[in-house]
Amino acid sequence: MSPLLYIILLTVVLLVMLYWVLDSHSPRREQRLRVPDRIRFAFESAQELFKYLEEGEFYLPDDSIKLMPAESGQLRAYWHLSQGKWQEILKQLGTKSGDKQLVIRLYQDNNEDCYQEIPVKKPVGSYDWEVPRESPYYISLGIKSRDNYTPVLISSELKQT
Repeated sequence: MSPLLYIILLTVVLLVMLYWVLDSHSPRREQRLRVPDRIRFAFESAQELFKYLEEGEFYLPDDSIKLMPAESGQLRAYWHLSQGKWQEILKQLGTKSGDKQLVIRLYQDNNEDCYQEIPVKKPVGSYDWEVPRESPYYISLGIKSRDNYTPVLISSELKQT
């Protein structure tokens, strides 16, 4: 083997090795891993994390209303009317909204005529009721104008024990 050929081959091998070393240490673009759609992940949580939650704290989604039993025989109503739906209702009411107001009604025994009505100032809030006897209750949040009442949100029935 001639010395010139030997030097050329050695130079090529050294250049390839140098390229390989430099390329392995250079920062690479992040390779994204695509997760197939058919794989479903289950939510898991550690029980020790629940000690940080406040007592009675829960999530109430937009445009929903919930009736829950509270301490000493009271009922507590929570409602959350989303900003978009609230703006839509205000737009539908128009400029003559002076005689219309947002109210919450507590119905007793599935009787449409037997209810307590409370005016509401905000589209998000809560209210407590003293209930006299054990019977099924449900609530609705709606718009009242003179003699008309239009429900916007209605809760499920709660049987007080």
